[in-house]
Amino acid sequence: MPASDPKASLEIEQGDAPPRLLLLGAATVRIGRAKENEIHVPAPHVSKQHAEIRFENGGFHAVDVGSRAGVLVNRVRAAVRLLADGDVIELGDDSPVRITFRASRPVGARVEDAKVLTKVSGDFERGGMARLARFFEFSRKLGGGFTLEEVLQDVVDLAMEVTDAERGMVMLRRDDGSLETRVARARGGRSLPQDGMRVSETLVRQAIAHGAPRIVADVADAADLAQQESIMSLELRSAVTLPLVRSVAPGATVDGDHVFGVLYLDSRKRHAKFDGFDLDLLSRLAQDASSVVENARLLREAEDKRRMDQEIETAREVQEALLPESFRSTRTFEVAGLCIPCHELGGDYVDQFDLGNGRQALVIADVCGKGIGASLLAAALQGALAAEIFAERPLGEIVRRVNRVHCRLAPTGKFITMLLAVLEADGTLHFVNAGHCPPLHVHARGATFLPAAGMALGLDEDADYEAGRLQMQPGDAVVLYTDGIVECEGPGRELFGEQRLEQVVAGARGSGAAVLLERVRAAADAFRGDVAVSDDLTLLVVRRV
Repeated sequence: MPASDPKASLEIEQGDAPPRLLLLGAATVRIGRAKENEIHVPAPHVSKQHAEIRFENGGFHAVDVGSRAGVLVNRVRAAVRLLADGDVIELGDDSPVRITFRASRPVGARVEDAKVLTKVSGDFERGGMARLARFFEFSRKLGGGFTLEEVLQDVVDLAMEVTDAERGMVMLRRDDGSLETRVARARGGRSLPQDGMRVSETLVRQAIAHGAPRIVADVADAADLAQQESIMSLELRSAVTLPLVRSVAPGATVDGDHVFGVLYLDSRKRHAKFDGFDLDLLSRLAQDASSVVENARLLREAEDKRRMDQEIETAREVQEALLPESFRSTRTFEVAGLCIPCHELGGDYVDQFDLGNGRQALVIADVCGKGIGASLLAAALQGALAAEIFAERPLGEIVRRVNRVHCRLAPTGKFITMLLAVLEADGTLHFVNAGHCPPLHVHARGATFLPAAGMALGLDEDADYEAGRLQMQPGDAVVLYTDGIVECEGPGRELFGEQRLEQVVAGARGSGAAVLLERVRAAADAFRGDVAVSDDLTLLVVRRV
C-alpha cells in the first residue's frame, strides 16, 4: 500500500462523541493522554504517550510505546502488531476509546463521514483535502479538554474557511427567547466585539422558526431578502444560517422548539454556488456544534444540581441541629415531641429551653414556605428567641421583641406563626399565641381549644402580644401542633381537621405525654392512608404529672 494512499484510516469511537475518521499516511499517529497527541484520550489509566500507529515496511503497525495499561489488538495484548482491515485497537482492558483500522476505504460509523471522505479525490484540486484536514483537526478538539468558548470559536473559524465568509457568529437563545452572541469572529481568526453586532434578522428568525439551514450564495437572487432593511444596510451579498438543534428522536420532525441557537455567517462578496462537499461539511459542523453546546448545558445543569443538593444537605444538617435530640421532662411536667418534614427541608420549628429553677420554655412554629429559605428563617427565629427568652421580661414583651427582629430580617410576606409557652414548677402554663393553631387542653372532662390571639410574626413591626395563663391540674395535658396535622389530607381530599384531633386526644386523656403523642400521629397516618404527606407534621405534648 503506498504511503500516501488516503484510503487507509482509523475509525475512532470515544465516549458519547460521534464516531470520527482519521486518514492515515506516512506520518506517525500518536495516541495518549497528552494533548499534543493526534488522538487525545483524557483518561487516568491512559499513559501520556500510550501507543502509535506507524507506517513501516509497506504496512501500518500498532505499537505500544511503554504504556502502563498495555495495547490490545482484537483483545490480545501486543507490543507491535501489523494491522489488517477491521482490527480493533484498545488502550488497556477498560479502554475509553475503540479504534478500528480500515485498510480499503474510510467507512465511518456515520454516513456523513463516508460521504465526505469518498468525495475527497474529486475535490482535491479545489482545496477539499485541506478543508477536510482542518475538519479532522476540529474533530480532535471536540474530544479534548477545551472550553466551550474555544470550541465555539473553532466552529466559527472552520465554517468561515469552508464558506469564505467575512464574519461568523454563534448566537444562543436565553430563557426569555432573546439571543445572546457568545462568539463573534472575523476572517483570519480575529475576535469581534459581541455587543452591538448587526446581522440579517430575517435569516436568523427563519432559522429559529423552522429549524432548517439556509445558504444564500447571492442575495440578489433571493426575492425575500433583496429588499430587507438589514440586508441593505449591511450591504450583504451572501449569508449562511445553520440552526443549532437539540437531539430529537429518530424520525421526529425538527421545528423551532428544538432550536437553541444559530451559527450565522455573512459576507459582502458574491459567492459561487456551494458544492456538495461544502454542504456536507457544514451540515456535520452544525451537528457537532449543537452537540458540544448541548453537552455543555447538560454538564452545567448537572453541576448546578450537584451543588444545590450539597447545599440542601448542609442546610438539612443545620436544621436537624436546631431541633432537640430529645425533650426533657421535669418533676412537674412530662414533655414529648416530634417533627417530620415532608421534604428535605421543612418549615416547622420546635424547641425547648431550660430556664432554671424547674421552669421550661417550649416553642412550636411554622415558617411560611419550605426549603432553604424557610430553614434559614427558622434558624434566625431560634437565635432571636435564645437572645430574649432568658431575660426577666413578661412573655408578651419577649414575643414583641422577637417579632421586631423578624420584621427587620425577613423578606416582605415571609411570616411565622408561633406559640411560645413557659411551664412553671407549680403547674402553671403561660403562653402567647402569635397567629398559630390553637392548642388543645386535655382534662378530665375531655378536650378544649385554648383561645387564639395575636398576629403572626413578620406582619406588623409594632404588633403587641398578651400572654394567656392556664393552671394545669395533675393528669392535664396540652397538645401543641402545626397545621400539617389538621390539614393532613385523606384519600378523598378530606382534611383531618380540628374536630377529629379533638376526638383523638379526648379519647386518650389520662395517658402519658408519649402515649398521647403516638395516638395523634397514628390517627393522622391511618387517616391519610397512601396519600403522600404535603406538609410538615409537628407535635408537642406537655402533661402535668
